[in-house]
Amino acid sequence: MQAKIVNPILQICCPRGYNPERIYIIRALIENYLGLGCIINEVAGEEYLISALGDSDQKELRISDRLFQSPLALWGGPSVLSSQPLERWAVSQDLPEVNSITDSIPVIFGKSSHGYWIENNEKCIWLGLDIFGSAFFMLTRYEEFLKGERDEHNRFPATSSLASRENFLDRPIVDEYVEILWSCIKRLWPEIRRRQHSFRIMLSHDVDSPFMSSEMNWTAILKSMAGDVIKRNNLRIAVRRFSSRAMKKTSSDPSNTFGLIMDLSEQYGHQSEFYFIPDHTSKYDGCYHINDPSILGLIGRIHERGHHLGLHASYNSYRNPQQITSEFKKILNVATRLGIEQKLWGGRQHYLRWENPATWQTWEDAGLNYDATLSYADRVGFRCGTCKPFPVFNIQSRRELRLIEYPLVVMDKTLFSRKYMGLLPEQALEKTFRLCRTCQQFSGIFSMLWHNTSLVFDWEKSFYIETLKALDS
Repeated sequence: MQAKIVNPILQICCPRGYNPERIYIIRALIENYLGLGCIINEVAGEEYLISALGDSDQKELRISDRLFQSPLALWGGPSVLSSQPLERWAVSQDLPEVNSITDSIPVIFGKSSHGYWIENNEKCIWLGLDIFGSAFFMLTRYEEFLKGERDEHNRFPATSSLASRENFLDRPIVDEYVEILWSCIKRLWPEIRRRQHSFRIMLSHDVDSPFMSSEMNWTAILKSMAGDVIKRNNLRIAVRRFSSRAMKKTSSDPSNTFGLIMDLSEQYGHQSEFYFIPDHTSKYDGCYHINDPSILGLIGRIHERGHHLGLHASYNSYRNPQQITSEFKKILNVATRLGIEQKLWGGRQHYLRWENPATWQTWEDAGLNYDATLSYADRVGFRCGTCKPFPVFNIQSRRELRLIEYPLVVMDKTLFSRKYMGLLPEQALEKTFRLCRTCQQFSGIFSMLWHNTSLVFDWEKSFYIETLKALDS
Protein backbone atom coordinates (compact mmCIF):
# COMPACT_ATOMS: atom_id res chain seq x y z
CA MET A 1 0.00 0.00 0.00
CA GLN A 2 1.40 3.40 -0.99
CA ALA A 3 2.22 5.73 1.91
CA LYS A 4 0.54 9.09 1.98
CA ILE A 5 2.64 12.16 1.27
CA VAL A 6 2.10 14.54 4.17
CA ASN A 7 2.89 18.15 3.23
CA PRO A 8 5.24 17.34 0.38
CA ILE A 9 7.60 19.80 -1.23
CA LEU A 10 5.99 21.15 -4.38
CA GLN A 11 8.16 21.17 -7.47
CA ILE A 12 7.24 24.07 -9.73
CA CYS A 13 8.59 24.12 -13.26
CA CYS A 14 8.03 27.53 -14.80
CA PRO A 15 8.70 28.82 -18.32
CA ARG A 16 12.03 30.45 -18.98
CA GLY A 17 12.46 34.21 -18.72
CA TYR A 18 11.47 36.76 -16.07
CA ASN A 19 13.22 34.62 -13.47
CA PRO A 20 13.26 37.21 -10.60
CA GLU A 21 9.59 38.05 -11.14
CA ARG A 22 8.50 34.41 -11.28
CA ILE A 23 10.49 33.38 -8.21
CA TYR A 24 9.06 36.30 -6.24
CA ILE A 25 5.40 35.63 -7.02
CA ILE A 26 5.64 31.83 -6.70
CA ARG A 27 7.20 32.16 -3.26
CA ALA A 28 4.74 34.88 -2.26
CA LEU A 29 1.73 32.67 -3.03
CA ILE A 30 3.08 29.20 -2.25
CA GLU A 31 5.24 29.99 0.78
CA ASN A 32 3.85 33.24 2.22
CA TYR A 33 0.13 32.65 1.63
CA LEU A 34 -0.17 28.85 1.70
CA GLY A 35 2.84 28.04 3.87
CA LEU A 36 4.03 25.22 1.59
CA GLY A 37 7.60 24.40 0.62
CA CYS A 38 8.61 24.54 -3.02
CA ILE A 39 11.48 24.01 -5.43
CA ILE A 40 11.48 26.17 -8.55
CA ASN A 41 13.00 25.13 -11.88
CA GLU A 42 12.91 26.59 -15.38
CA VAL A 43 11.66 24.65 -18.40
CA ALA A 44 10.64 25.40 -21.95
CA GLY A 45 6.95 25.99 -22.52
CA GLU A 46 4.02 28.28 -21.80
CA GLU A 47 2.67 26.76 -18.59
CA TYR A 48 3.61 26.31 -14.96
CA LEU A 49 3.87 22.62 -14.08
CA ILE A 50 3.35 21.80 -10.39
CA SER A 51 4.00 18.36 -8.96
CA ALA A 52 4.73 16.90 -5.51
CA LEU A 53 8.11 15.34 -4.75
CA GLY A 54 7.70 11.68 -3.87
CA ASP A 55 4.33 11.32 -5.56
CA SER A 56 4.52 8.01 -7.41
CA ASP A 57 1.17 8.74 -9.06
CA GLN A 58 2.88 11.67 -10.86
CA LYS A 59 -0.09 13.99 -10.53
CA GLU A 60 0.30 17.42 -12.04
CA LEU A 61 -1.25 20.89 -11.91
CA ARG A 62 -0.75 22.92 -15.08
CA ILE A 63 -1.36 26.69 -14.95
CA SER A 64 -1.45 29.04 -17.92
CA ASP A 65 1.35 31.61 -18.24
CA ARG A 66 0.23 34.80 -19.99
CA LEU A 67 1.70 37.96 -18.40
CA PHE A 68 5.31 36.77 -18.56
CA GLN A 69 4.96 35.64 -22.14
CA SER A 70 5.30 39.31 -23.11
CA PRO A 71 8.62 40.00 -24.87
CA LEU A 72 11.14 41.56 -22.52
CA ALA A 73 11.48 44.49 -24.92
CA LEU A 74 7.82 45.36 -24.27
CA TRP A 75 8.02 44.93 -20.46
CA GLY A 76 7.22 48.26 -18.87
CA GLY A 77 5.04 49.38 -21.77
CA PRO A 78 1.24 49.73 -21.97
CA SER A 79 0.89 46.78 -24.34
CA VAL A 80 1.47 44.48 -21.34
CA LEU A 81 -1.83 45.57 -19.77
CA SER A 82 -4.75 43.19 -20.14
CA SER A 83 -7.49 44.09 -22.60
CA GLN A 84 -10.90 45.13 -21.32
CA PRO A 85 -13.54 44.22 -20.50
CA LEU A 86 -12.04 41.32 -18.60
CA GLU A 87 -13.43 37.86 -19.11
CA ARG A 88 -15.30 36.28 -16.20
CA TRP A 89 -14.97 32.70 -15.01
CA ALA A 90 -17.99 31.09 -13.34
CA VAL A 91 -15.64 29.48 -10.85
CA SER A 92 -18.27 28.09 -8.48
CA GLN A 93 -19.59 25.85 -11.25
CA ASP A 94 -16.18 24.23 -11.76
CA LEU A 95 -14.80 24.46 -8.21
CA PRO A 96 -17.83 24.61 -5.90
CA GLU A 97 -15.60 24.21 -2.83
CA VAL A 98 -13.57 27.35 -3.56
CA ASN A 99 -13.75 30.30 -1.16
CA SER A 100 -14.78 33.29 -3.29
CA ILE A 101 -16.83 36.47 -3.02
CA THR A 102 -19.25 35.70 -5.85
CA ASP A 103 -19.92 32.80 -8.21
CA SER A 104 -17.76 34.35 -10.94
CA ILE A 105 -14.33 35.93 -10.86
CA PRO A 106 -12.58 38.43 -13.18
CA VAL A 107 -9.63 37.00 -15.11
CA ILE A 108 -6.85 39.60 -15.22
CA PHE A 109 -4.54 37.39 -17.30
CA GLY A 110 -5.40 34.02 -18.76
CA LYS A 111 -6.75 32.14 -21.74
CA SER A 112 -9.64 29.72 -21.83
CA SER A 113 -9.72 26.54 -23.87
CA HIS A 114 -12.83 26.39 -26.03
CA GLY A 115 -14.68 28.42 -23.40
CA TYR A 116 -13.41 26.38 -20.44
CA TRP A 117 -11.11 27.72 -17.71
CA ILE A 118 -10.40 24.37 -16.11
CA GLU A 119 -9.97 20.80 -17.30
CA ASN A 120 -9.31 18.00 -14.87
CA ASN A 121 -9.09 14.30 -14.23
CA GLU A 122 -7.68 12.21 -11.39
CA LYS A 123 -4.06 12.88 -12.29
CA CYS A 124 -4.02 16.30 -13.94
CA ILE A 125 -5.71 19.67 -13.60
CA TRP A 126 -5.24 22.42 -16.19
CA LEU A 127 -6.09 26.07 -15.36
CA GLY A 128 -6.48 28.76 -18.00
CA LEU A 129 -6.31 31.49 -15.35
CA ASP A 130 -2.76 32.86 -15.04
CA ILE A 131 -2.77 32.92 -11.24
CA PHE A 132 0.88 33.90 -10.86
CA GLY A 133 0.89 36.67 -13.48
CA SER A 134 -2.41 38.13 -12.28
CA ALA A 135 -1.29 38.13 -8.63
CA PHE A 136 2.06 39.71 -9.61
CA PHE A 137 0.19 42.47 -11.44
CA MET A 138 -1.82 43.32 -8.33
CA LEU A 139 0.72 42.88 -5.53
CA THR A 140 3.53 44.82 -7.21
CA ARG A 141 1.15 47.59 -8.36
CA TYR A 142 2.53 47.06 -11.84
CA GLU A 143 -0.19 49.13 -13.51
CA GLU A 144 0.85 52.16 -11.44
CA PHE A 145 4.36 51.72 -12.77
CA LEU A 146 3.01 51.72 -16.34
CA LYS A 147 0.32 54.39 -16.25
CA GLY A 148 0.80 58.12 -15.78
CA GLU A 149 -2.55 59.24 -14.34
CA ARG A 150 -2.16 61.21 -11.11
CA ASP A 151 -4.33 63.48 -8.95
CA GLU A 152 -3.48 66.91 -7.52
CA HIS A 153 -1.22 65.30 -4.90
CA ASN A 154 0.56 63.14 -7.50
CA ARG A 155 -1.24 59.99 -6.37
CA PHE A 156 -2.51 57.25 -8.64
CA PRO A 157 -6.32 57.47 -8.31
CA ALA A 158 -8.65 54.53 -7.81
CA THR A 159 -10.69 55.69 -10.79
CA SER A 160 -7.74 54.88 -13.07
CA SER A 161 -7.22 51.39 -11.67
CA LEU A 162 -8.25 48.17 -13.34
CA ALA A 163 -9.97 47.10 -10.12
CA SER A 164 -12.22 50.16 -10.14
CA ARG A 165 -13.00 50.06 -13.84
CA GLU A 166 -13.77 46.33 -13.68
CA ASN A 167 -15.66 46.64 -10.38
CA PHE A 168 -13.54 44.39 -8.17
CA LEU A 169 -11.95 46.94 -5.81
CA ASP A 170 -14.22 45.66 -3.02
CA ARG A 171 -12.90 42.11 -3.30
CA PRO A 172 -9.38 40.82 -2.45
CA ILE A 173 -8.91 39.18 -5.80
CA VAL A 174 -5.40 37.88 -5.09
CA ASP A 175 -6.74 36.07 -2.03
CA GLU A 176 -9.44 34.58 -4.23
CA TYR A 177 -6.86 33.46 -6.78
CA VAL A 178 -4.90 31.79 -3.96
CA GLU A 179 -8.08 29.98 -2.92
CA ILE A 180 -8.47 28.68 -6.48
CA LEU A 181 -4.85 27.53 -6.43
CA TRP A 182 -5.39 25.84 -3.10
CA SER A 183 -8.56 24.06 -4.26
CA CYS A 184 -6.67 22.58 -7.22
CA ILE A 185 -3.73 21.49 -5.04
CA LYS A 186 -6.13 19.95 -2.53
CA ARG A 187 -7.94 18.00 -5.23
CA LEU A 188 -4.69 16.46 -6.44
CA TRP A 189 -3.04 15.94 -3.04
CA PRO A 190 -5.84 15.85 -0.42
CA GLU A 191 -3.43 15.06 2.43
CA ILE A 192 -1.66 18.45 2.14
CA ARG A 193 -2.24 21.00 4.92
CA ARG A 194 -1.97 24.75 4.39
CA ARG A 195 -0.87 27.53 6.74
CA GLN A 196 -3.71 28.82 8.90
CA HIS A 197 -3.91 32.62 8.98
CA SER A 198 -5.80 34.49 11.70
CA PHE A 199 -8.19 37.36 11.16
CA ARG A 200 -7.45 40.51 13.10
CA ILE A 201 -8.26 44.21 13.10
CA MET A 202 -5.42 46.71 12.73
CA LEU A 203 -6.29 50.22 13.95
CA SER A 204 -3.92 53.04 13.00
CA HIS A 205 -4.03 56.79 13.54
CA ASP A 206 -2.04 59.29 11.50
CA VAL A 207 -1.17 62.18 13.80
CA ASP A 208 -1.42 65.10 11.37
CA SER A 209 -2.68 67.72 13.82
CA PRO A 210 -2.55 66.47 17.41
CA PHE A 211 -3.67 69.77 18.98
CA MET A 212 -5.27 71.66 16.14
CA SER A 213 -6.77 74.63 17.96
CA SER A 214 -3.77 75.36 20.17
CA GLU A 215 -1.56 75.35 17.07
CA MET A 216 -3.73 77.54 14.80
CA ASN A 217 -3.33 81.26 14.31
CA TRP A 218 -6.21 83.45 15.48
CA THR A 219 -7.60 83.97 11.98
CA ALA A 220 -7.97 80.23 11.45
CA ILE A 221 -9.39 79.81 14.96
CA LEU A 222 -12.09 82.43 14.44
CA LYS A 223 -12.99 80.93 11.06
CA SER A 224 -13.34 77.46 12.62
CA MET A 225 -15.40 78.86 15.48
CA ALA A 226 -17.76 80.55 13.03
CA GLY A 227 -18.21 77.21 11.26
CA ASP A 228 -18.87 75.49 14.57
CA VAL A 229 -21.65 77.91 15.44
CA ILE A 230 -23.22 78.66 12.04
CA LYS A 231 -22.76 75.42 10.08
CA ARG A 232 -22.50 72.82 12.82
CA ASN A 233 -24.60 74.45 15.54
CA ASN A 234 -22.04 73.50 18.15
CA LEU A 235 -21.25 76.34 20.55
CA ARG A 236 -19.48 73.96 22.97
CA ILE A 237 -16.74 73.09 20.46
CA ALA A 238 -16.35 76.75 19.53
CA VAL A 239 -15.74 77.62 23.18
CA ARG A 240 -13.23 74.80 23.55
CA ARG A 241 -11.34 76.03 20.50
CA PHE A 242 -11.15 79.55 21.92
CA SER A 243 -10.12 78.36 25.37
CA SER A 244 -7.46 76.01 24.02
CA ARG A 245 -5.92 78.71 21.84
CA ALA A 246 -6.13 81.50 24.42
CA MET A 247 -4.66 79.45 27.25
CA LYS A 248 -2.51 77.22 25.01
CA LYS A 249 -3.89 74.19 26.85
CA THR A 250 -3.65 70.98 24.87
CA SER A 251 -5.85 69.18 27.39
CA SER A 252 -8.91 71.18 26.30
CA ASP A 253 -8.10 71.05 22.58
CA PRO A 254 -11.03 69.45 20.67
CA SER A 255 -8.53 67.45 18.58
CA ASN A 256 -6.97 65.85 21.64
CA THR A 257 -8.98 62.65 21.37
CA PHE A 258 -6.08 60.26 21.99
CA GLY A 259 -7.41 59.17 25.37
CA LEU A 260 -10.73 58.23 23.78
CA ILE A 261 -8.98 56.34 20.98
CA MET A 262 -6.91 54.30 23.42
CA ASP A 263 -9.87 53.70 25.73
CA LEU A 264 -11.91 52.27 22.86
CA SER A 265 -9.04 50.21 21.45
CA GLU A 266 -8.42 48.66 24.85
CA GLN A 267 -12.12 48.08 25.41
CA TYR A 268 -12.35 46.04 22.21
CA GLY A 269 -9.00 44.31 22.61
CA HIS A 270 -6.96 46.17 19.97
CA GLN A 271 -3.49 47.68 20.00
CA SER A 272 -3.56 51.00 18.14
CA GLU A 273 -0.69 52.34 16.07
CA PHE A 274 0.03 56.08 16.15
CA TYR A 275 2.14 57.48 13.31
CA PHE A 276 3.89 60.82 13.94
CA ILE A 277 5.31 63.34 11.43
CA PRO A 278 8.93 64.03 12.49
CA ASP A 279 9.80 66.72 9.94
CA HIS A 280 8.27 69.35 7.63
CA THR A 281 8.76 69.34 3.87
CA SER A 282 5.64 71.23 2.80
CA LYS A 283 2.71 73.32 4.01
CA TYR A 284 0.69 70.11 4.36
CA ASP A 285 2.78 68.68 7.20
CA GLY A 286 1.09 70.37 10.16
CA CYS A 287 2.92 72.63 12.56
CA TYR A 288 3.95 70.49 15.51
CA HIS A 289 7.50 69.36 16.22
CA ILE A 290 8.36 65.85 17.30
CA ASN A 291 10.45 67.14 20.25
CA ASP A 292 7.75 69.46 21.63
CA PRO A 293 7.12 68.64 25.31
CA SER A 294 3.42 68.11 24.59
CA ILE A 295 4.25 65.60 21.81
CA LEU A 296 6.83 63.78 23.91
CA GLY A 297 4.29 63.54 26.69
CA LEU A 298 1.69 62.15 24.29
CA ILE A 299 4.09 59.57 22.87
CA GLY A 300 5.04 58.53 26.39
CA ARG A 301 1.40 57.99 27.35
CA ILE A 302 0.77 55.98 24.19
CA HIS A 303 3.69 53.69 25.00
CA GLU A 304 2.75 53.34 28.67
CA ARG A 305 -0.69 52.10 27.66
CA GLY A 306 0.76 49.42 25.39
CA HIS A 307 0.12 50.97 22.00
CA HIS A 308 2.55 51.30 19.13
CA LEU A 309 4.63 54.18 17.71
CA GLY A 310 5.36 54.62 14.01
CA LEU A 311 6.52 56.95 11.26
CA HIS A 312 4.15 59.21 9.33
CA ALA A 313 6.61 60.30 6.66
CA SER A 314 6.22 63.91 5.54
CA TYR A 315 4.44 65.08 2.40
CA ASN A 316 7.49 65.40 0.11
CA SER A 317 9.44 62.44 1.47
CA TYR A 318 7.83 59.65 -0.55
CA ARG A 319 10.60 59.49 -3.17
CA ASN A 320 13.46 61.01 -1.18
CA PRO A 321 15.68 58.33 0.45
CA GLN A 322 17.70 60.81 2.52
CA GLN A 323 14.56 62.44 3.88
CA ILE A 324 12.95 59.14 4.88
CA THR A 325 16.14 58.00 6.58
CA SER A 326 16.42 61.30 8.45
CA GLU A 327 12.80 61.18 9.60
CA PHE A 328 13.04 57.59 10.77
CA LYS A 329 16.17 58.45 12.76
CA LYS A 330 14.24 61.26 14.46
CA ILE A 331 11.52 58.82 15.50
CA LEU A 332 14.12 56.38 16.80
CA ASN A 333 15.86 59.16 18.72
CA VAL A 334 12.58 60.09 20.41
CA ALA A 335 11.96 56.43 21.26
CA THR A 336 15.45 56.11 22.78
CA ARG A 337 14.96 59.32 24.76
CA LEU A 338 11.70 57.98 26.21
CA GLY A 339 12.97 54.43 26.78
CA ILE A 340 10.67 52.94 24.13
CA GLU A 341 11.72 49.64 22.57
CA GLN A 342 9.88 48.07 19.65
CA LYS A 343 10.86 44.98 17.66
CA LEU A 344 9.18 46.20 14.48
CA TRP A 345 8.97 49.69 13.02
CA GLY A 346 6.63 50.84 10.31
CA GLY A 347 4.13 53.52 9.42
CA ARG A 348 2.54 55.32 6.52
CA GLN A 349 3.20 58.10 4.03
CA HIS A 350 1.42 61.41 4.67
CA TYR A 351 -1.52 61.99 2.28
CA LEU A 352 -1.00 58.38 1.10
CA ARG A 353 1.59 59.71 -1.34
CA TRP A 354 3.33 56.71 -2.85
CA GLU A 355 5.36 56.10 -5.99
CA ASN A 356 6.19 52.75 -7.51
CA PRO A 357 8.85 51.55 -6.77
CA ALA A 358 10.63 54.53 -5.17
CA THR A 359 8.68 54.65 -1.90
CA TRP A 360 9.02 50.98 -1.02
CA GLN A 361 12.74 51.17 -1.79
CA THR A 362 13.27 54.26 0.37
CA TRP A 363 11.54 52.55 3.32
CA GLU A 364 13.65 49.45 2.76
CA ASP A 365 16.88 51.46 2.64
CA ALA A 366 15.95 53.39 5.79
CA GLY A 367 15.59 50.11 7.70
CA LEU A 368 11.85 50.11 8.32
CA ASN A 369 10.13 46.74 8.65
CA TYR A 370 6.72 47.46 7.17
CA ASP A 371 4.62 50.02 5.33
CA ALA A 372 0.86 50.55 5.73
CA THR A 373 0.22 53.15 3.01
CA LEU A 374 -1.44 51.27 0.21
CA SER A 375 -5.05 52.23 -0.11
CA TYR A 376 -6.53 54.74 -2.51
CA ALA A 377 -7.37 58.20 -1.19
CA ASP A 378 -10.54 58.38 -3.27
CA ARG A 379 -11.96 54.88 -2.72
CA VAL A 380 -11.81 52.34 0.10
CA GLY A 381 -11.09 48.74 -0.77
CA PHE A 382 -8.27 46.42 -1.78
CA ARG A 383 -5.73 48.42 -3.79
CA CYS A 384 -3.27 45.50 -3.83
CA GLY A 385 -5.98 42.87 -4.23
CA THR A 386 -5.30 41.34 -0.81
CA CYS A 387 -6.06 41.72 2.89
CA LYS A 388 -2.93 39.88 3.96
CA PRO A 389 0.57 41.30 4.57
CA PHE A 390 3.00 40.43 1.81
CA PRO A 391 6.67 40.91 0.86
CA VAL A 392 7.14 43.65 -1.72
CA PHE A 393 9.00 43.65 -5.04
CA ASN A 394 10.93 46.45 -6.74
CA ILE A 395 9.78 46.53 -10.38
CA GLN A 396 12.84 48.47 -11.55
CA SER A 397 15.65 46.61 -9.77
CA ARG A 398 13.74 43.33 -10.22
CA ARG A 399 14.29 42.07 -6.69
CA GLU A 400 12.24 41.19 -3.66
CA LEU A 401 12.69 43.48 -0.65
CA ARG A 402 12.64 42.66 3.05
CA LEU A 403 9.89 45.26 3.55
CA ILE A 404 6.39 43.95 4.26
CA GLU A 405 3.26 45.75 3.08
CA TYR A 406 0.19 45.83 5.35
CA PRO A 407 -2.50 47.06 2.92
CA LEU A 408 -4.86 49.71 4.23
CA VAL A 409 -8.53 48.92 3.60
CA VAL A 410 -10.53 51.86 5.03
CA MET A 411 -9.67 55.51 5.78
CA ASP A 412 -12.11 57.89 7.45
CA LYS A 413 -11.44 60.79 5.07
CA THR A 414 -12.12 58.56 2.06
CA LEU A 415 -15.54 57.60 3.39
CA PHE A 416 -16.79 61.07 4.29
CA SER A 417 -14.98 63.69 2.20
CA ARG A 418 -17.09 65.18 -0.59
CA LYS A 419 -13.98 65.07 -2.79
CA TYR A 420 -13.95 61.30 -2.47
CA MET A 421 -16.86 58.99 -1.62
CA GLY A 422 -18.99 61.47 0.37
CA LEU A 423 -21.00 58.79 2.17
CA LEU A 424 -23.63 59.33 4.81
CA PRO A 425 -22.85 57.75 8.21
CA GLU A 426 -25.17 54.79 7.68
CA GLN A 427 -23.69 54.16 4.22
CA ALA A 428 -20.15 54.41 5.58
CA LEU A 429 -20.91 51.98 8.40
CA GLU A 430 -22.39 49.42 6.00
CA LYS A 431 -19.41 49.74 3.65
CA THR A 432 -16.88 49.41 6.47
CA PHE A 433 -18.66 46.43 8.01
CA ARG A 434 -18.86 44.63 4.65
CA LEU A 435 -15.16 45.12 3.94
CA CYS A 436 -14.30 43.90 7.42
CA ARG A 437 -16.38 40.76 6.93
CA THR A 438 -14.60 40.15 3.63
CA CYS A 439 -11.24 40.30 5.42
CA GLN A 440 -12.63 37.88 7.99
CA GLN A 441 -13.78 35.50 5.23
CA PHE A 442 -10.18 35.22 4.00
CA SER A 443 -8.56 35.24 7.48
CA GLY A 444 -6.83 38.51 6.65
CA ILE A 445 -6.20 41.82 8.38
CA PHE A 446 -8.80 44.55 8.35
CA SER A 447 -6.64 47.69 8.46
CA MET A 448 -8.50 50.90 9.28
CA LEU A 449 -7.11 54.45 9.58
CA TRP A 450 -8.93 56.88 11.84
CA HIS A 451 -7.52 60.36 12.53
CA ASN A 452 -7.77 61.96 15.96
CA THR A 453 -9.26 65.01 14.19
CA SER A 454 -12.15 62.84 12.97
CA LEU A 455 -13.42 62.40 16.53
CA VAL A 456 -14.12 66.04 17.43
CA PHE A 457 -17.90 66.16 17.06
CA ASP A 458 -20.45 63.97 18.80
CA TRP A 459 -21.65 62.31 15.61
CA GLU A 460 -18.06 61.38 14.72
CA LYS A 461 -17.49 59.80 18.12
CA SER A 462 -20.79 57.94 17.90
CA PHE A 463 -19.94 56.67 14.43
CA TYR A 464 -16.51 55.42 15.49
CA ILE A 465 -17.94 53.68 18.55
CA GLU A 466 -20.69 52.06 16.48
CA THR A 467 -18.08 50.97 13.94
CA LEU A 468 -15.93 49.26 16.58
CA LYS A 469 -19.05 47.60 18.04
CA ALA A 470 -20.05 46.33 14.59
CA LEU A 471 -16.54 45.02 13.87
CA ASP A 472 -16.53 43.25 17.23
CA SER A 473 -19.82 41.46 16.62
